[in-house]
Amino acid sequence: MSLPRKEVRPMILPDLHEQLAIIAEYRDVQLAELAARLLEKSIVAEWHEVSVLIERSERLGKRWKATESK
Repeated sequence: MSLPRKEVRPMILPDLHEQLAIIAEYRDVQLAELAARLLEKSIVAEWHEVSVLIERSERLGKRWKATESK
């Protein structure tokens, strides 16, 4: 059973779309599935970096609007 997903429709450069299509064909997966996987991996990596910076800056007294409700 897969997790529920939200729709996101990013626009990418034609060259990147072509490269994505080639990778998807090589890996025998649907283009949208591969795009979702790559986007998820990128978000996880970016979130790790940002969350570490937020934690460090909060220790120094900085407050972030997006985290105030926590």
